[in-house]
Amino acid sequence: MTRLIQIFDDTLTALLDWAERAPWRGALLVAVLALAVIVPGQATMPVTDRDEGRFVQATKQMLETGDLVDIRFQDQPRWKKPAGIYWLQAGSASLLDGGSTAAIWAYRVPSALAGLAVALLTLWAARPLTGPRGAVVAGAMMALSLLLVVEAHIAKTDAALAMTAIAALGALARMVTAAREGREAGPGLALVFWLAIAASILLKGPIVPTIAILALLWLWLVGRVRPPWDRLQPLRGVILTLVLVAPWLIAIWIISDGAFFQESLGRDMGAKVVSGQEKHWGPPGLYAGIVWLTLWPWAALIPMAAGWWWRHRKEMWLVLLAGWVLPFWLILEAVPTKLPHYVLPLYPALVIALAAWICKSAEQPRRWTQWAAAGLVAVPAVLLALALIALPLVLEGTVVLAAIPLAAIGGGAAILSARAALAGRLAAQLAGAAVAALALYPAAFQFSLPSIATAFPSPRMAAVLAQYEPCASGPAFSVGYHEPSLVFLTRTDIRMADPPGAMAALAEDPGAMVLIEGRWQQVLDGSIPPSVVRAEISYFNYNRGKSETAQLLTPDHPRWDACLD
Repeated sequence: MTRLIQIFDDTLTALLDWAERAPWRGALLVAVLALAVIVPGQATMPVTDRDEGRFVQATKQMLETGDLVDIRFQDQPRWKKPAGIYWLQAGSASLLDGGSTAAIWAYRVPSALAGLAVALLTLWAARPLTGPRGAVVAGAMMALSLLLVVEAHIAKTDAALAMTAIAALGALARMVTAAREGREAGPGLALVFWLAIAASILLKGPIVPTIAILALLWLWLVGRVRPPWDRLQPLRGVILTLVLVAPWLIAIWIISDGAFFQESLGRDMGAKVVSGQEKHWGPPGLYAGIVWLTLWPWAALIPMAAGWWWRHRKEMWLVLLAGWVLPFWLILEAVPTKLPHYVLPLYPALVIALAAWICKSAEQPRRWTQWAAAGLVAVPAVLLALALIALPLVLEGTVVLAAIPLAAIGGGAAILSARAALAGRLAAQLAGAAVAALALYPAAFQFSLPSIATAFPSPRMAAVLAQYEPCASGPAFSVGYHEPSLVFLTRTDIRMADPPGAMAALAEDPGAMVLIEGRWQQVLDGSIPPSVVRAEISYFNYNRGKSETAQLLTPDHPRWDACLD
């Protein structure tokens, strides 16, 4: 083990020495690391529920109807978020895979590219704050952080929102640093900042502008640093933002008669502030409790860095990063509705602060922080490695051979990282954590998770419905199973029906198909019209947390026998 620690130590040191010599080298290294964990699984991972299913189905309907303003899921308006991510997904699906018939990977490309951009922009944003070496470390750490990798595999807003956040932070960091040093900032930084703000509004409303305003106020009130108003050019910036954002806002106002703003700002955002919306309630402190997982493997370094941060808390660069993270984090902790990805726009700043400690501190961490770091990096990795092997075996009776060596490498590298932490070998600790991430993420997204068909029933249901579609001349219903992924994988007009409506169609329309969960069959009992069971599917509904069985029923009518013969 000692020999391996030395090899990891020497390898990482040599790699960073090479990468910091020129900006393109650091960018190349960060890009390779990001692509190594983002690309695997993009095509093999089934559509996830419920957010991704809703987003991609709404985008699919945009492509089917040609309406790029009014966002809809089936016949219901989806007025919770602006249209930005739907436009990106629609463009990706149209360019890469045939539009509304595109496979899920084509809708995920914007999130994947945004994940890559977040890593590269973290490198760019960190450079004036940490120097070239720290910037490479920050970019690499962000590329391999768990929450970013997860969001880069899901076709929704959050990876793209994080991209706009770090672009705004990077521009702000350069302007603040230049003002502090009495020199001119780089050209176009104000434009970058305001373009990022405008793009973030079109993606998810006021989130990033709020973070930026809080950071500027923190810089001014806590750090006693005058914000660089002259370099920000706020009047021009606000006008530019309005020019870019207003056309869609006006169009959706007209189309929805103002209902979009009532829904998105009132019922959606307002409900999240006062209650745990859609059962996503969490106590204050939840994000601090799960950061050890969502920022794995780098959150393990926080106990080691915390004391050094405190001693340097008055330095301008740390004041800026603290202002980007702490005020909005406290707001998120206070809001009852909590989802893990809400903190993602803050993580690049936290990672930059960790990279600064790595490259600037010469202090020996306290022993208890080394033990904490060892446990926090190794325990999640070993548990994940075991789960990637065991879950397909337990749930599907399948041994995923390709996942086994990757899981073993990932778990072993994490253990080596823990041993290096206890030995005070920081470079080897970082290298081991990076290798663990590089092995475990592809094992999960490319191999293990796609093999667990029990947890992703929609593809099997869609395949069964497609098999009998040529004989169906009527509507298709799903009773009980209402996951958005089924709509995306079948057809927009599939009806997520109440039981009486589906039973009426089954009795009256000889061309109807009804997919019904067993729990509803028991409730309906003798009221189900004469029908034939064409297929049966057993699965685990992870959104409901229960095992289910669904049957595909068709009317007991001669036309089906004639068609199927």
